[in-house]
Amino acid sequence: MFAKIKELAGRTAGIYKYYSDKRFTTVAGTLVYFFLMSLAPFLFWLSLFFGDVDLNSLSSFALFNAIMPILKELQSSAVSATSGAGIVLMITTLYSSTNFFYHLRRSGEIIYDGKFKKGGIKLRLTSLGLIIATAILIAGAVGAVVAGEQILRMVMNAYMSQFVIYSVALVITVLVAALMNIFICPYKISFKDVIPGSLFTVLLWLLCAGGFAVYMYFANPVKLYGKIASVIVFLLWCYLMMNSFVIGVIYNGRHNVKLKHALNPS
Repeated sequence: MFAKIKELAGRTAGIYKYYSDKRFTTVAGTLVYFFLMSLAPFLFWLSLFFGDVDLNSLSSFALFNAIMPILKELQSSAVSATSGAGIVLMITTLYSSTNFFYHLRRSGEIIYDGKFKKGGIKLRLTSLGLIIATAILIAGAVGAVVAGEQILRMVMNAYMSQFVIYSVALVITVLVAALMNIFICPYKISFKDVIPGSLFTVLLWLLCAGGFAVYMYFANPVKLYGKIASVIVFLLWCYLMMNSFVIGVIYNGRHNVKLKHALNPS
């Protein structure tokens, strides 16, 4: 037991050293920027096709609790923007919404030191397809949580129904992390190959979410940042989540025989 823990600690230390030496925090910071630039346009199209989606249901996914206020504010603006939206706004938001997935793949080329065969327009079209899939996934997840909670409470008590909902939310989170790991890798890999890094990513996400909740409770950033506190909190949350994801990608590369040659750890 202790040997396993020691081995895991050693692996984690090695990953962190490689991560720091290669300065992948810069990659994570770049992804945060393009995520922020893509979020409002994405919510615009989500609202355009699915209406005013009740994002409160995402609170079942513990990761989102800290940023729900700013997500609701962005969604409210997106819903308002859909009213009488012109063709120029629709084209620019459609293009902007693909930026995150486009640069997510470009960051994979940096991390794995590889090159995707698809580039330019093809990559933009692939990113657009992922935007559509993500919108459907979010709308479906929100609907499933609302309907599922009502059904479960009819057949079991409140505690058990919440346990089932949180368990399903956890599985969906791992699935999303796995799909992102596959998408970011320039080499041919299977779903099975990315499971270890995806689980590691989700573990880091949950630890960050828990630590972030403690920080919010004791630090009370409103006192320091005033009216822009929600923006600062959102930026910090995004930065922690992106760093956790990049570390999970490195975990896959360091411990998968198909990918070790790519990272070539020193």
